Amino acid sequence: MNGKRGSTGEPLSGGVAGDAGPDGTGDGRLVHVAPVAAGGRPSTRDMLVAAAIGVAGSLIIVPLTYLQVFAGIAHVYLVAATLGLWFLPCVVPLIVVRKPGASLIACLAMGVVSAATTPFGVAAIGALIMEGLLIELPFMITLYRRWTRPQFVASAILFSALMGTMAPRAVGVDSPTTPMTLISFAVALASSLVFLVLGFAVAKGLRSRGVTR
Repeated sequence: MNGKRGSTGEPLSGGVAGDAGPDGTGDGRLVHVAPVAAGGRPSTRDMLVAAAIGVAGSLIIVPLTYLQVFAGIAHVYLVAATLGLWFLPCVVPLIVVRKPGASLIACLAMGVVSAATTPFGVAAIGALIMEGLLIELPFMITLYRRWTRPQFVASAILFSALMGTMAPRAVGVDSPTTPMTLISFAVALASSLVFLVLGFAVAKGLRSRGVTR
C-alpha cells in the first residue's frame, strides 16, 4: 500500500510465501488487492467505483428480495443462508476502493434501485444504509487506518448479528425461540464468511480488469 504500515509496524502488503491470506497471498492478513492508497478522502473516481458496484449489486439484491419472500415460506434458516448474498455487494467496495464510505455509497445505490423495484419501497434505502454502516464500523473505529482480515470478519459478524437475528421475524415468526434466533445468526454468519472469501476473489477480478486503475 505505497509503503504504509499497519499498527504492528509491518507492511500491509506482501507476505511470507506459503502462509496465504483470504485471497490466496500474503501472510494471513489482508493483502494489497488494489493499487490505491488506503484511507484518506475518497476521490470522485472512488465514489463512482463504489456506486457502480452498488448498482451492479442490485442485480443480486432485487431478485434476492423476491426469492426471500418465497424462501421464508419454506423455512427461516433458508433465508438466513441467503444473507451472505446481501453482504457480498456491500463489502466488495471496501475491499476494492478501501476508502471511507465506500460501502455506504454502494448500499445507498442498491437502496435506491431496490426502492424502485421491490415491495419494500423507500424502506429499502434505510435498511441498506444501516447494513453499510455496520460493515464500515470496524474500519471507522480505526479512522480507516487499518484494513486487516479480522476487521472484515468483524464486519461479517456485525452484519449477521443484525440480519441473522431478524430473519425469523422477517418471515413471520412473531415470537422466535432463543435457539431459533441463535441458529439463524450462526447460519447467516457462515454464509457471510463464505461470501467474504468470494468477495476477495471478486476484488481480484476487478483489479485484473483495471477497474481500480
